[in-house]
This record gives sequence, structure tokens and C-alpha cells, in this order.
Amino acid sequence: MTENTDPRIQQIVDAIVSISAGDFSVSLTPSVLRDDVDAIIVGIRAMAARLGDTYEALERRVDQRTAMLERASSSLEVLAYTDTLTGLANRAAILRELRAHHESLQRGEPAAVLFLLDLDFFKHINDTHGHNAGDTVLKEVARRLEAHTRPGDLAARLGGDEFAILAHVDIVSAKSLGQRILEVLQEPIDLDSSVITPGGSIGFCASNPAQSEDQWVEQADTAMYVAKRNSSQDKVQQFEQYMLYERRQKAKLSSELRDALDCRDIFPVYQPIICASTGAHVAVEALARWAHPELGVLSPLEFLPLAAAAGISNKVTARILSGALADLAAWHAAGKVTRDFRVQVNVTPAELCDLAFPDLIKGLLRSYEVPADCLVIEVTEERYISDGKLELYTLMALKQMGVRVYIDDFGAGYSSFGYLSKLPVAGVKIDRSLNTEVETSARQRAILRSIFDLAAACELDCTVEGVETAQQAHALIALGATHFQGYFYGKPGAYEPMGLG
Repeated sequence: MTENTDPRIQQIVDAIVSISAGDFSVSLTPSVLRDDVDAIIVGIRAMAARLGDTYEALERRVDQRTAMLERASSSLEVLAYTDTLTGLANRAAILRELRAHHESLQRGEPAAVLFLLDLDFFKHINDTHGHNAGDTVLKEVARRLEAHTRPGDLAARLGGDEFAILAHVDIVSAKSLGQRILEVLQEPIDLDSSVITPGGSIGFCASNPAQSEDQWVEQADTAMYVAKRNSSQDKVQQFEQYMLYERRQKAKLSSELRDALDCRDIFPVYQPIICASTGAHVAVEALARWAHPELGVLSPLEFLPLAAAAGISNKVTARILSGALADLAAWHAAGKVTRDFRVQVNVTPAELCDLAFPDLIKGLLRSYEVPADCLVIEVTEERYISDGKLELYTLMALKQMGVRVYIDDFGAGYSSFGYLSKLPVAGVKIDRSLNTEVETSARQRAILRSIFDLAAACELDCTVEGVETAQQAHALIALGATHFQGYFYGKPGAYEPMGLG
């Protein structure tokens, strides 16, 4: 810079550099000359002041928007991890906690216990009292769980009527904690017009650094379903390895069951029903069997629950009905049985509520050219006490068709002839529990005599199940029994008619 250069020029340059860097506090001062350079200085100062005000306003707006975004983000996180009905943590929240806990295990921190809980009979509560009442129950259960969750633990609703608790307790204390949770659930809940006790089933499992959080949940869930399977005792179950093996085996069997239906590996076997006065076979009960390629022949107890859980009970029933009617048609054609010889087939509760069930029966009878009165449908007694309209429609349709309906296991439930007299049923099968001591028990003989008399008065056929010995048969004949079924006359198996009569 030469000696004649105006020093104000450098000041202007420095001020512009500062402004470009965001520093608006320039220290330019006009001289006494009041020339063009001073005019530039005044302009720069005014510009710097205005830019400074604008920048400050912009910063305030940015801060406000940032705060708003943070609040919105916080609200969204609450929504993302909160169950809207109950206010508890939701599935996403509990899974996040499980992942965090799994990471802490890798650092050597103590294990925790995961409890999974499923309410008992919640569908019945919804069906009977309505969904608003069901929501009330869920909210009350959530309130109780939260009230009994310790600081540092987490209670969550997974969805539907399933809940979870992540508790930082040792496995030794977990059983007693689960029992306390169950006791809280079993306290009555007041609804508008009634009081209900929801109850529940609880499975629990301790964390393990060698397993993933998904495996942890699967194990607790498996223990919960074992607890749910228990009708009244041991409703709090700790996971054991055999439970997972059983669950996976059932899942495998369930998949194989569908293939078995396609391959006709589900088939009927027969147990004869005897006329007490002549000893002749007058009917057979068709019982389902599964010819499994690895496990051998499986009984209904081993696969019908799987069919129900998989929603294919109707297909199993249809297969047994088809097989039984085909066999009866063949026996008729070969002259091996009389015209009034019958086959009796058990149906599941779902069939009674299926409007298409009567059409299935009608189609099979027509296909095999079997008279309708040669088929008896057996249903367990407790299903009728529900007095469902769909069930009554099915019963009426079967009666109009000419198909008989018997109440199976009569005497194990409500045993109301007054109720049965109002239903379109043709007979009862007396449960085996009522004749176990008929030779020696005056009480059993009195009960059975009354049942036989009432059945005759109501014009109902009557078959006694579970006849195991000749002594039982003689005692029952003396009381008025007309038909028998039991091991004394034949076990379920392949059936070859004994000839006419």
C-alpha cells in the first residue's frame, strides 16, 4: 500500500470480510471529510446493522422450530411406544427393552425375567358383555399390572388380551412374583351389570446371553401356552426345554395333518353298539384315526386338538363322515347289514355353528345313496346348553333331513331332560362315569334307572357307554338298559359286520 492510499479503504475491506464471516459488529466510523468513502462507510454500517437484526431474527425462528420439532419427535416417540387403549408400553417398547437388556447381558450385567400373560376366556367376555366391556377389562388389567410393577421393570400390552412384564428379578423369585401377578388378575372386576373374574395364564423365562431376544420371547410364550393348557392348576409355568420340543412337534404334526387329509391317511375305525336283548350289532360308532408314516396310528386325542387349532376340524369331520358312509353303503350293497343298521359320527362344536354343515351331510348321503335315518350325529352335551341359534338351526335341518342326533357323554354335564325335550334330538349316550360301580352301588343303580325311565318317557333312544364286563351288562339289563357300547363287546378297530341282525 502506498503512502497516498486512504486508510479507510483497508478498514472497509476488513469490515466486509468480517460481515461475510457472520460478524456484524463492524467498527467503521465516518471521517470529517464527508466524502464518497464516508458515504460507503455509512452504507456498510447500515447494512451490517440490518443483517445483524435479520440474522438474530432468523436464529430465534430456527430455535423455535427446533424446539417444536423436538417436542413433536418426543410426542411421536410416545405414540410409537405406547398402547393407545391402556396407556401401557406396547409391543415395540418391550422389544426395544429386550434388545437393550440383551446388550447389557453381553457386558456381564445380571439376567432378568420375561413374563408373558394371556387372559383366560377373554373372547367369552367380549361375546357375552360386548367389546366396550372387554376394553374396560383390558384397561383395568393394565392398571393393576402397572400398579404392581416395580421401578425399573416394564409392563406392556402386546395386543389383544396378551401382556408382558420385564422384571429384574432372579429366576428363583420369579415363580412367586408370577403367582402374585395372577392373584391380582383374579380379583373381581365390576362391570355395569355384572362382576367378572378374568384370570389368566402366565409363562416366564430368564434371559440368557447365549440366546437372542426372539428366542427369549418364544420360550416365555411356549411356557405361557403350557400354562393355558392346564385347566385350573399350575397357571404359572417356568419354561423348560421339553416344552419347546413339544410345541415344535405339534407344529410339525399340524402341517402334516393337512397333507394326511389330502392323502386320505385320516380314516374311521368302528366300535359296535349292541342291542341288549338280542346281542345283535345294530350300529357302529365311527372314530377317527391317523395313519402317520413315522408315529403309527394316532388316536383322536393326539390330533383333533391340532385340527381345531389349525381351523381344519371341519375337514377331518368331513373325511370321517365320507369314509363311514362309504363303508355303510358297501355293507348295504353286500347284504352284510340290515336296512336300519346305522353309523354314528362325532362332530365338533364348530360344525353345529356352520350353516353349510347340513348341506355337507345331504350331499354325502346323496353321493353314497345312504338313507338319512341310517346316520346318527353325536355331539357332546355341553354344546347344547349354550342354546345358540346357529346350533338350533343345524339341529332342525338335520331332523328335517331324517338324520338322528344323539347327545354324547350324557350325565357328565348338565343332564337336563327338561332341556333336551325342547331340542330336536333322538337319543342320548350315557357317560361311562355313571356305570363304573353299577353292580355294587345302589346310588348308581338308582340314577341309571331314573335316566332310563326319563329317556323312555321322552321317547329318546338310550345307549350306555363304557360297558366293560358281563356283570355290568347284566346289572344294566336288570335296570332297563336297551343298548350297550364298550370294550366288553369290542374295541375300536377295523369292522367286519357279523351278518344280518
